[in-house]
Amino acid sequence: MSKLDELIKKLCPDGVEYKRLGEIAAYSNTRISAELITEETYVGVDNLLPDKQGKKDSNYVPIEGNVISFNKGDILIGNIRPYLKKIWLADYSGGTNGDVLVFQIKNKEVICSKFLYYLLSSDKFFLYDMQHSKGAKMPRGDKKSIIQYRIPIPPLKVQSEIVKILDNFTELTAELTAELTA
Repeated sequence: MSKLDELIKKLCPDGVEYKRLGEIAAYSNTRISAELITEETYVGVDNLLPDKQGKKDSNYVPIEGNVISFNKGDILIGNIRPYLKKIWLADYSGGTNGDVLVFQIKNKEVICSKFLYYLLSSDKFFLYDMQHSKGAKMPRGDKKSIIQYRIPIPPLKVQSEIVKILDNFTELTAELTAELTA
């Protein structure tokens, strides 16, 4: 059982409602001109970092056509080779390509972005994504299956508490890793 599952069970002993991802979030379908993006605001699958490490600035930026728009609070997931576990919670707006899935929350009174980010950055989600991917050499997540993924929806107050606990846990883990590396 993951830390996230443990927290939900502890804070919601009577259980929680589950919904399909597509009920609470949607893929971005908004396009913006490539002329509006820069190395800092473009996120391709190549500059999403593996193992849930966020992203780096892009070395490549399209110069013409349209790209998929994302906003602060959206969740971006690399859709090629899901086993690499590339995910980022956007802290600004920008653009991406079709190899990156952009999830936008439909109703922020049902789920908060950071809680959904923690759910989608779980090994449980990436295992599901890999099990439903298509292709051998360069597998891709199946968008129809991904949107069917079932997620727990505790009350917003509980979501906030879980986010606070997981943020602290993540910060402590980063500090310990830095100390061990040094």
